[in-house]
Amino acid sequence: MSERLILEGSLQRKKMLSMQLATRAAGLITAIKIIIQPAAIRPLKDLKTGEALSLIRELDDVRTQYLQVQAEIDEIRQELQ
Repeated sequence: MSERLILEGSLQRKKMLSMQLATRAAGLITAIKIIIQPAAIRPLKDLKTGEALSLIRELDDVRTQYLQVQAEIDEIRQELQ
């Protein structure tokens, strides 16, 4: 198998992983919004801030992974040129 085909396969896998991470991030953002949105009508003592914080940390991890995958995609694209 040629090196180019290996790189193209790797690029496709990285793109799929990038899309999965973006989808996961969107889900986390929605969940965070659902938790904090009622803040205007719900008393402060009833807000689930711990749960929101946990999701924000997870979102930060997903973002870090996403940025790494994007950097890898850029490297592969440069190698393919």
